[in-house]
Amino acid sequence: MEKEWTRMYLAEFLRKMEQGTLSVEKGQDMPKSFQNLSFKKAKEEVGLTMSDIVWLGNQLESAHYTEPALKNWVKREIKEYIGGPQVGRKYSIQQAALLFIVKDLKVLLDFEAIRKVLGSVFNNPVKREDDIISPLKFYQGYARLYEQLMQKTDLLTESNIKREIEQFLDNDEGFPLEGKEKIFDAMMVATLAVRTNFLKAWAQRYVMRENGKE
Repeated sequence: MEKEWTRMYLAEFLRKMEQGTLSVEKGQDMPKSFQNLSFKKAKEEVGLTMSDIVWLGNQLESAHYTEPALKNWVKREIKEYIGGPQVGRKYSIQQAALLFIVKDLKVLLDFEAIRKVLGSVFNNPVKREDDIISPLKFYQGYARLYEQLMQKTDLLTESNIKREIEQFLDNDEGFPLEGKEKIFDAMMVATLAVRTNFLKAWAQRYVMRENGKE
C-alpha cells in the first residue's frame, strides 16, 4: 500500500474502529490484526498494539513513525496524558489518537510546549469524560479543518487560518461551547504543525534529489 492516507482518512478509520463499523475487504493489504476487527462485536472495545499504531501512522503522507520513539513518549514524555494500556495490554483508540496528535505537534514544538497544548484540552487519561474534547474528536477536527483550508488556498496566513477555525467551530455542533477558546488555540497550533510536516517532507525530497538518492 502506498503512503497516501490523509489525516482525515485516518481519523475516519479510527472512528469506524471505535464504533465497530470498520469493514476490511478480503485481500486488502493490512496487518492481520486489522482484518480481524471485522469480526468484533460493535460494543467490544478495540485495542491496538504499539506496532499497530506505528503501521497506521506510517500510512500517512509525509510521516515517519518508529516504535521506539512512541514507546519513549508513552513511558516518559507524555506519560501523564497517555497513561498505560487501557484495553488489556493494548492501547485504546483515544490513546492512539493522542499519539498521532503528539507526532504532528513534535515537528513544531518541544515536549514542554506539547504538554501545555495537551493539558489545555485533555485531562486524566483514565477518565476521558473530563476532557474538554476527546482526542479523536480533536484530531478529526483539525484534520478536516486543514483539508478545507488547503482546498481554498495554498497560502495559510494567520488571518485566514483564524477565520476558518472560527467558522469551523461555530458550524460544528460537536465542539462544546465551554472551553472553545482553548480548543481554538490548540487547533491553531495543530494546523500549523500539519503544514510544517508537509513543508519539511517537501524540502527533504529536494535534499534527497540533490544527494542523488532520488
